[in-house]
This record gives sequence, structure tokens and C-alpha cells, in this order.
Amino acid sequence: MKKLWIIASFVFGLVTASKAQLHQAGQTAFELSAGAVDGFRLPDQDNFGYFAGLAFSKYQTRYLYWKVGAHLNEKRYAYDAVRVPLQQWLGTAEVYTRILGRVSRSLIINAGIGAAGGYESINNDRRTVEGARITNRSTWIFGPTVAIEAEYLLTGNLVLLVRAKEHYLFRSSVTPTRFNAGIGIKIILPANDEE
Repeated sequence: MKKLWIIASFVFGLVTASKAQLHQAGQTAFELSAGAVDGFRLPDQDNFGYFAGLAFSKYQTRYLYWKVGAHLNEKRYAYDAVRVPLQQWLGTAEVYTRILGRVSRSLIINAGIGAAGGYESINNDRRTVEGARITNRSTWIFGPTVAIEAEYLLTGNLVLLVRAKEHYLFRSSVTPTRFNAGIGIKIILPANDEE
């Protein structure tokens, strides 16, 4: 137990000892996020949905950054005793700007716009379920996104995110809008000092 405590203290010390300055031009970050799609429902309920995302971002200035990533929306619709899955595999490109807050105060609010595109799979591309025919078709989708997020600085290189995002996806055969609400962790990557 004592060894575990020493290792944990050492790792925490390395993370918190970072002298990284956040929101600097040229700074890069990696992000993991997850949450609910179209409202919060339990996994056994109709219309249960979740999302998961990975992204890479780069700050252009202290107030503006861009981000590219991979994003999955998944919903499950009840049909008799089964849940029919809908999955949207998306590539995203977005730009965020700070609208409120200062780095020294640890809380920053950003607003963003962007675009997403990818593939919508209904029932894993199978056209029947429980002997019934599905009229909705799997297809390629694309469209704009808008978002608002809060960043809370935990340490010199670790940021907690809370984000709400709306996708409007043309060509979806179910519904074009997808609302995401969730949390994430952004890891500020070490700067390259060799310039």
C-alpha cells in the first residue's frame, strides 16, 4: 500500500508540476469525450443514446482554436422485444472561440461551429428485424454543427470539458438533428521547444 501511495504521489507531482501555459498560439491538445445523445435515458429504455469522440486541437491564438476528430453517435430504438441500433460514424472539423473567462480564473467558456460527415448505419445495414422490413436506409450523411463548452483547468496540462453540441445531418433517413451533451478530458501536449 505504501509503494502505491508513493507512485501515485510521484505521478501527481509530475502532472501538477507542469509549467505549461494554456491557450497559447501553437499549443496542441488531445481530447476524449463521451455523453448522451438526444437526452438522458437508461440503456434499457427506448431511444437510449450515447456518443464517444476523439479529437486533436491546435490553438491559433489565445482566443481561437481548431479541432479535427472522429465521433460516434449511437441510438437504440425499441421494436417489440429488441433494440434496433442506429450508428453515425462521423469525421468532424470545428473552430472554437473564447466568449467568457480567463485562464487565470480556471474556467473558460467557448463557442464553436463546424462540419461533420460520415456514414449512418441502421440495424448494422440489415433491412429486416424480427421478420419486419425496415424502410429507413443506411446512407452517407453530412452537415453543420454548433457547440458551446466550458473548460475547467485541473492542472498545468489537464482540462475538464463540459460540452453541448447540435449536429444537423443532411440525408439522414431517421432525423437530421442530433443533440450531444457530455464531458471530456483534454490533455495539453508538450510544446516543441526546438525552434
